[in-house]
Amino acid sequence: MFYGRESELKLLNDNFNYHGFKMVVVYGRRRVGKSYLLQHFFESLSANIIAFQAIENSASLSIEAFKDSILDVYPSKFDINLNSWKDCFNYINNNVGNDKLVICIDEINYIFRADNTFASQLQNEIDNHLKNKNVLLIVCGSNVSSIEKEILDTNSPLYGRRNLSIKLNEFDYKEASSFYSSYSNEDKIIAYSVFGGKGKNLASINPSVSIKENIINEILTPSGALADEIDLLLKDDFRDTTFYKELLYVLSLGNTTFNDISTQLNVEAAKVSTYMEKLVNARIVEKVKMINARNSKDYRYYIQDNFFSFYFRFVYKRKNILNILVNPESFYNRFIENDLSSYVGLKFEGVCEQYLLNQSLQGKLDFIPLEYGKYYGKRKNGETFDIDVVLKDEHRAICAECKFTNKEFNMGDMDELIENSKSLKIDHVIYYIFSKSGVIKSVKTNYPLVNIVSLEKLF
Repeated sequence: MFYGRESELKLLNDNFNYHGFKMVVVYGRRRVGKSYLLQHFFESLSANIIAFQAIENSASLSIEAFKDSILDVYPSKFDINLNSWKDCFNYINNNVGNDKLVICIDEINYIFRADNTFASQLQNEIDNHLKNKNVLLIVCGSNVSSIEKEILDTNSPLYGRRNLSIKLNEFDYKEASSFYSSYSNEDKIIAYSVFGGKGKNLASINPSVSIKENIINEILTPSGALADEIDLLLKDDFRDTTFYKELLYVLSLGNTTFNDISTQLNVEAAKVSTYMEKLVNARIVEKVKMINARNSKDYRYYIQDNFFSFYFRFVYKRKNILNILVNPESFYNRFIENDLSSYVGLKFEGVCEQYLLNQSLQGKLDFIPLEYGKYYGKRKNGETFDIDVVLKDEHRAICAECKFTNKEFNMGDMDELIENSKSLKIDHVIYYIFSKSGVIKSVKTNYPLVNIVSLEKLF
């Protein structure tokens, strides 16, 4: 079953239907669904397709593999020597004629790593041969920073050759729910908080069984589809993953400021800064400037991927006993079940933010926000507070409270939200309440203009 990505599929088809040369770049983090999208796209095409997936290899072995992919489409009666990228593209140029051809080079970042001249060579082939052919060239990669440097950057030899860039992000909470549409709305939020929005993770979920069973079967059981996923993804980005894991563990516990992270790890700040920057570049950690930042260094750090967050909060530190001293079900009952709701409550804030951003994108808010995020403040008595989600311009603001608890949102909650919002020093404030258990009647009576968003309305 193919879920979502309809707009991306249309863009690919539009470029395929063009008579002439087009270059499309498809990129995004590993497991986000790039190959799945391209496979689905290829199924509908009536054209020759040279599909080559690079692996971490030497340049010569990559050329040999590319040669095999070419000969699958344009076989030769004779033994031929295609010993360079130039040889390979010359062979394609001599065989393609006027027919439509799709060339797909997947995981191109491995080729860039093995051959630092490949970008220049590909640019030369495009300019001298491919641009005059009826060819759709698709290059695809999982290393986002590599794609940006080698293709999209103004200093790249390939700059200006692409006709379209498709950056695939994770599915948002609403798109992800298509993979488990039979779940209740509450369970959809929980599933998204645990498994995140990557295509592979979502495809591993069996919606005919409970979330607990999915966690046990796919994450905690050694044969599960996601049992070793974190290790594999980190090893793909970093040679030695030990300190990165410790850093992600500290982040998963809610330490978001640089000082708190350094203190928890008990290591020098310079080391934390170096490793954190690499996690940010790998799109595993997000570096967020606070909406009320006091200076240019006022950032907080968050794990971007819900599955990473879940794994490092609940599994990482105890993986040494899992399936050795304790079985998966007992592990879940002892270390996950009682704390899962508080964890989901934090992730629920991200869901509510996504909802408001989508409302803004569709022009359904009362104004166009210029910035958004979480707001951290301090009262006169020194107590700190936060507002879960804020969207604002110079004169107006939306302040949202997000409650994923079994208690109704009450008057005390409302009064606190209003009091906290005064620190924004904005006259016109619009309030949103997101509450799993609803809102007490007196809040609706006393504040009739407050926007109340139920779980049903989120979906």
